[in-house]
Amino acid sequence: MGYLPPTTKALLLGLVIAATVTEGVVVDNQTRICQPAPRWKINGIEPMAGMEGQVTVVVLLKAKKLSGDGMANVSFIIVNEKTPSSRAMYWELKRHAPKGIPVFQQQILEPDVWQILLGNKDDFLIYDRCRKLTFHIQLPYSFLHLPYVEAAVRYTSRKDYCGNCSWYYLNSSQEVRV
Repeated sequence: MGYLPPTTKALLLGLVIAATVTEGVVVDNQTRICQPAPRWKINGIEPMAGMEGQVTVVVLLKAKKLSGDGMANVSFIIVNEKTPSSRAMYWELKRHAPKGIPVFQQQILEPDVWQILLGNKDDFLIYDRCRKLTFHIQLPYSFLHLPYVEAAVRYTSRKDYCGNCSWYYLNSSQEVRV
């Protein structure tokens, strides 16, 4: 893997700890890391369809403000909670979402996307270019003033963490040794 600066090592260690000690990451004693994303739809649309070749960040939010930092070949998807109070605040969430980031509102009769993804409020699920889960960051590690979400997105965008994803090797400069 090569030389890693101490700060990078500490950040990666923190991500590993955050991914392993938070509730919901391990299901039936099997990790979900590097498994394909489950299929889910909102209003008949499958938001992750066609995302191959890009790093995808799925953000599970109740209607509240989100600030983001754009990166090349990274897509963000916001999924609002299904409860009536969050549904009532959908337009407020959409108004505060960064321009170009789609905000999806779950419908009452559709399966709950948060349950399908085994997620909770303010979770960040980061999928690699082959739609495999690389990180599931939960509170308190998902607070945006902490470095974990950004580090996970940057790492996933640069490194074929799960292996065997040809999208990282189509352009040999895409995989950067971290």
